[in-house]
Amino acid sequence: MRCWIALHTSITTEPGAGLLDEAGVQRAVASIALGFSPRVALLDEAVLVDATASLRLFGGLACLMQLLQARLLAFFESNQLLAHVERAQGATSLIAIGRLRWQAQQTAGTGAVKKRVAELPMHTLSAARPHLGVLARIGCRTWDDLLRLPRDGVARRFGAELLQALDRACGTVADEYDWQVLPEHFDEKIELNALVIHAPALMAGAERLLASLQAWLLGRQSGLSALRLTWHLDKRRDVPPTGELDVRTAQPAQDLRHVARLVAEHLAQHKLPAPVHSLSLQSLVTEPLADAGAATGSLLMTERKQGDSAVELIERLSARLGPAQVQVWQAQADHRPELMQRWVPAQTTIKSIAGSARSIRARGRKDIKNSPESEARSETRTEALYPAWLLPEPLKLATVGNSPVYQGKLFRLAGPQRLEAAGWLLAGSDAAHGAVGQGKPLALRDYFVYRSQLGSLLWIYSERLVPAPEALQQRAWYLHGFFA
Repeated sequence: MRCWIALHTSITTEPGAGLLDEAGVQRAVASIALGFSPRVALLDEAVLVDATASLRLFGGLACLMQLLQARLLAFFESNQLLAHVERAQGATSLIAIGRLRWQAQQTAGTGAVKKRVAELPMHTLSAARPHLGVLARIGCRTWDDLLRLPRDGVARRFGAELLQALDRACGTVADEYDWQVLPEHFDEKIELNALVIHAPALMAGAERLLASLQAWLLGRQSGLSALRLTWHLDKRRDVPPTGELDVRTAQPAQDLRHVARLVAEHLAQHKLPAPVHSLSLQSLVTEPLADAGAATGSLLMTERKQGDSAVELIERLSARLGPAQVQVWQAQADHRPELMQRWVPAQTTIKSIAGSARSIRARGRKDIKNSPESEARSETRTEALYPAWLLPEPLKLATVGNSPVYQGKLFRLAGPQRLEAAGWLLAGSDAAHGAVGQGKPLALRDYFVYRSQLGSLLWIYSERLVPAPEALQQRAWYLHGFFA
């Protein structure tokens, strides 16, 4: 038996206050419904969904309706829309939409409840609406009354269209609609209500496009990783015809509130050379999502944290302050403490940050704690004594005899810890040639931990020299860091 669902969404927000109008909301609902069934059509004020082939996949009609309702409510909430969704189901599309219209009339408080299809009033059938006056005068007030009349007489008096509608309602004729199909790539353009001369004011039109884009993503069960916003400038000015902005995210997203904040941050830093009359939005990179509704890979509700993630915070700060102002350290394959890490823009490594966060959540804390890699890392930390604060440049110390002096006499506590960054480490590399060419010797150091007379712990090294006569073996001592 076939199963059709009819949906009608009414916006309760004040006219002009929401991102989408009635037609835009209807298209968005149709796009979201395509995530549950490939057979979706628009008929008058309703969205029709043929859910026959999807019932088994979603576990029955009740589960499918619950999931669809939750997806629609989440979409309206994320776009700050107050909307009410009415739904009805039937064995044919016209039965479903007829029951939907009757339920709307019942909400208004008129008439008695009619459960049988044959008792549906004539005004719930679209093909009968032009003939309601004549049908009422001859006593046809329900679908059953019209079915009792001779078919030839109905065809001569009211036309064949009414009979075809009755046949489709009874299921004897297959439904033929222009089925909705989502394009492979999102590309939509809108005209602005007025010319815009300030870039931040473009956000009002961008939010309308983002709402349509989110519905498109929900229908395709995909997440957005990159988009392009294009503004079309006034042709009367001697400027390029368009300007554009590309926004990329480390993680594919369906809830585009974070993307909207990124767009707003970028637009706040732009200056328009001429007034803008229209906007275009294109999807550049999308990724299919296995579970579009899952906020996390865990089944535990405690894992569904509120607020922005660290990745989203980095992206917003990079957009607001500039990529060079938000940096993250990156480990380097070098034994010299001052070269063990470097600072790079966080925007360039944000995907690796997101990937490592997902891998840590996928494994468990217990597995990480007992893994051989973690044990090796802990052993490495205990073998070497590294200070909490490194000086930007090592400070050369005075010596007494062959011992360093800093704010008085120093007392040795630990060492030496030998460090060699010789030709075996940098052989054939650009760094080795650069160091030799600039007259900087390779690192041959012995590190010690000293305590000063003030009680502070110092990290000091001495440069190991090549064998020389006893009189020439005078070590150079440098302060390189402080312990907390």
